[in-house]
Amino acid sequence: MKRLFAPILMLLAIAGLAMAQTTLFHFDGTAFQEGASTGVTSISAVDGYLPSAENEKTPAKPAKLPAGSGGLALLCYVQQSGGKLTGAGGYHPIASAPVEISGPRIKLMARTDESGYLFLALPAGQYEVKYAPFSKKIRIEKGKNTLAAIRGGKRMVD
Repeated sequence: MKRLFAPILMLLAIAGLAMAQTTLFHFDGTAFQEGASTGVTSISAVDGYLPSAENEKTPAKPAKLPAGSGGLALLCYVQQSGGKLTGAGGYHPIASAPVEISGPRIKLMARTDESGYLFLALPAGQYEVKYAPFSKKIRIEKGKNTLAAIRGGKRMVD
C-alpha cells in the first residue's frame, strides 16, 4: 500500500510547488523591487520556501522552510553615488561579509556569497542584523520571506 502512495505523494508535492506563486525581486541600489533586472541577481521568493538567488546561469533551487520559521534574503552592499560631475547611482555587493544575527534565544554569524547575499531560515521573531558598525532591525514571520539590505558604506564616484 505504501508503494502505491509514494509516487502519488511525490506528484502532488511537485504539483504544489509548481502552483506556488514565485515572485522575483531585484535590488535597485535603494530598495527591493518586484521583477528581474538585467545584470543583477534576482531573488526568487515563494512563501513557505527559502528564498534563493537566480540568474541566467543558475535557476532557483526550492527548499521548504522548517516548521515555525520564515526565510531571510539579506544583501550587504556599498552604495555608489554620484560625485560633483555625475549623478551615477547603484551599488556594489559585499562578498564574504561577516554578518551577525541576534534574536530571541539565537545568535549566529554567517558570510555573504559572491553576490553579497545571505539566505537563512530563522524562527519567527524580531532580529538585529549587524555588519561592521552598521545594523538593522528585521522581523521574520512564520512561512513568509523577508528581503532586507544593509548598507556597509558609501562610495563617491566622479
